Amino acid sequence: MVAARNRGLYQFKVALRGISPPIWRRIQVWEDYTLAQLHRVLQIIMGWESYHLYEFRIDGKTYGNPDLDEREIIDSKRARIRNVLSEVGMEFEYVYDFGDYWQHDLVFETILQPVPDTTYPRCIAGERSCPPEDVGGSGGYEDYLVAMANPEHQEHHEMMAWRGPFDPEGFSVEKVNGELAKKFRPVRKRAALQPNSATSDLPAQAKQRLRAVLSKLNFPQENRIRIRPDQTVPLELNERERELILSHTFADEKLTNRLRVAPRKGEQPIFRFTLDDLDELGGFVAAEANHAKNKLLREQLDQLCDRIEATLNKYTDEDD
Repeated sequence: MVAARNRGLYQFKVALRGISPPIWRRIQVWEDYTLAQLHRVLQIIMGWESYHLYEFRIDGKTYGNPDLDEREIIDSKRARIRNVLSEVGMEFEYVYDFGDYWQHDLVFETILQPVPDTTYPRCIAGERSCPPEDVGGSGGYEDYLVAMANPEHQEHHEMMAWRGPFDPEGFSVEKVNGELAKKFRPVRKRAALQPNSATSDLPAQAKQRLRAVLSKLNFPQENRIRIRPDQTVPLELNERERELILSHTFADEKLTNRLRVAPRKGEQPIFRFTLDDLDELGGFVAAEANHAKNKLLREQLDQLCDRIEATLNKYTDEDD
């Protein structure tokens, strides 16, 4: 999501334990992300493929999926990082794949203000490629590297057939941020693409075709309604759309509490949001659409995201 007002960023350094030279990343994520969302970020920035279970261990407590574990596990979908991390400098653990048992050490480095026109979450630094999934933990990874480095090794061809070429030193911040932007795509368009002075010399017919193309691409129209930053705009949500937001997203209570009050009989189901709140809500919906495996659910979330985007594109802040 694009930077919003009054919303802080938490910066973490993440290092994979038991590997030398170290495999590490430095990331910035929104303070109101849940641990389940942080898990998704970690999967992308490290290079894992979300095949296995995970858990966080923070200040003597364990967070994960309580439905899949008989131990006392706190639901990571309901735990926000700003509520479980009490101070800068805290260290905690993220474990992925209870078979290979990859342990990640995280350090809460600092709290930052977002930079305007910057998309978050983002990775700002890192080194070395993540081990392949199911390689057998740190010991198996060491054996894998030995086999891959020597074409005469008895397991070299088997390993090549398994995963193909592998560069243990390979890492690209740009590629990781491209994946983050795809999975946590912003809803609100930062700029409108409209015919301007650069197209002023085009024939009338060409201008008309250009406007038609831009219209189909759903870019904001000229002369959007200008409103104050604290002013609210209406968004109509039917019962299914309210359920999608309340049951299938990690949206903060400050966004969802108003949706829990069902409209009276005969009233239109209209709810009001500031543009920043609506943009934030759209980001949560978009994130769930990107991760949804059920095709129908994904289509419903995408449609809701498009409607939120269409509402946002009708307005602009006076400060813009």
